[in-house]
Amino acid sequence: MVLIAIGAVTFVINYTKQPSPITQPIKLPVKEKISVPEEGERLESVKIVEIEKIKDEIKTEVEGELIKYQEESFYSTDDFSVILGNEDEFESQLIERLKGMVIGVEVSNFEINLNQSKKTAILKCEIKGAMYATNQYNMHFLLGALNLDLWDDFKPYQPPYGKNLTYEEKIDGVPTKIIFEFPYELSHCHEHVWPK
Repeated sequence: MVLIAIGAVTFVINYTKQPSPITQPIKLPVKEKISVPEEGERLESVKIVEIEKIKDEIKTEVEGELIKYQEESFYSTDDFSVILGNEDEFESQLIERLKGMVIGVEVSNFEINLNQSKKTAILKCEIKGAMYATNQYNMHFLLGALNLDLWDDFKPYQPPYGKNLTYEEKIDGVPTKIIFEFPYELSHCHEHVWPK
């Protein structure tokens, strides 16, 4: 009986689904003023807040050996005001999170734009190392980190495929749209894409 319990605990620890790295909150400092009524003074303290996405849209476009990556993340009004007060730290964490998430590729040429009217952060970069032959790409660099599969999770699920594959579901409760675009009509398996 004890061995069964140990086996069950080991299974739960090893196979409980971990949150996707793409939905992990970014932590930023926020200064607060604290009043001390007896002394009439205002003290300043710093607390760390978690900035959480409320929606995410990722788009990749293939250009030769490069994949142009764009991620637009949407935030609440309160979280976006914290982002604006900590732009450099936010941008640094956003870049480091993407670098730590992608698998087996080089990521470079980062650009981040904050859109105040939409309350979004747009991260753009180039990814190199996913092309394994002429016009053939291994999309594991993103799929593996998100535990997704082109065959099971992306539309269209069966021929005719067209030039893109789309995923629209929630990842860890965050509505997420991912579009992989190619300059040709495509065929694919679970992680690889090639011309039809």
